[in-house]
Amino acid sequence: MHIPPPTPRQNYWNRVLLNTFWLVLLVYLASQLFISLSMWGLRPEFSDRQYFVTHVFIPDSIILVLILILESIRRWKPGYSELSIVFASHIYAILIITNLSAEYPVKPLIMLAPLLVSMIYLKSSHMKLSSAICLIYTVMLFISTPSYEYTLRIQHVIIALIFAATALAGFGVICRGRDLMRSLEDSVKSEQDLRIQNIIMDRLSKIDPLTDLYNHKTFHEYLGWLIEHQQSNPFPMQLAVLDIDNFKKVNDQYGHWVGDIVLKQVAAMVLKHIGTDDFAARYGGEEFVVILTAKPLNEANEIMERILTGIAGMPVAEMEGSSVTVSIGMHEFSVTDSKSFTFQQADDALYEAKKTGKNKIVLL
Repeated sequence: MHIPPPTPRQNYWNRVLLNTFWLVLLVYLASQLFISLSMWGLRPEFSDRQYFVTHVFIPDSIILVLILILESIRRWKPGYSELSIVFASHIYAILIITNLSAEYPVKPLIMLAPLLVSMIYLKSSHMKLSSAICLIYTVMLFISTPSYEYTLRIQHVIIALIFAATALAGFGVICRGRDLMRSLEDSVKSEQDLRIQNIIMDRLSKIDPLTDLYNHKTFHEYLGWLIEHQQSNPFPMQLAVLDIDNFKKVNDQYGHWVGDIVLKQVAAMVLKHIGTDDFAARYGGEEFVVILTAKPLNEANEIMERILTGIAGMPVAEMEGSSVTVSIGMHEFSVTDSKSFTFQQADDALYEAKKTGKNKIVLL
């Protein structure tokens, strides 16, 4: 069976609990040494060699080995770390209880620790395991107590009730925790859905749905931004306006659906030749605009020439293999040009290309 690796949050709590195990071991060892030293000469049984071996060295060594095993599992088999920590917490608690003096009648309450560990993971299966072990422990504790020890038996019953109440509270915490987690997940999912919807809406507001180029509105926004940017950081920029020649005849002869195919193919040819720093948009109808940046005029002109010849040499299957041509008007931006003047110059150049034969580039 494949055990999935722990999530970052589970890994975090595994680390916290292991650190707690180390801390408890240090505190437990320090308390043992303190008791031995404070009872030196007064209670010889707390300070002789046999006591250290039986009640300090052996149990503390077992706990140390147990924690080292848990550390190894966390490193090499992280998927088993959570269950091993829950199970080891019972062994840990039993070892401490076993080695505490009988003078501490409330020491069975240390078994609450595994219940709390199970509660932290918010898993009812862990809580059931801990509750079952605590139940077995209290039953054994009750049976091992002589019948004449009424007071001690009553204490064990009270401890059993405390275990039961803690387990019930743990199940309640787990249920409530799951509800909160589901609520949080729903909230996060709703937020993600809303973010995705906003991204989609933002894209729809900027992109022409037929050609997948930017639309008329986005072109004007971007051109205005570039011209403003030119004031502080001038760079070469050219604006080209393209218009498909005799496009009305295409629609009339082959239908508007073929006209849409032609628009898509022209847009694809434009995108094929422009660079990542350039910008292309469908201005409207059969008209397109291209903004070329960070390149000299001769290079920009070569790009538009490749677009011009590429479109003219591109057969359209739905038009019986014939092709369309485009006329292009270009204007190189100057720092003194406004946005409206820049576009007007490119549009006038397009008009000149149309008037003087079409399928050509005119630069103004």
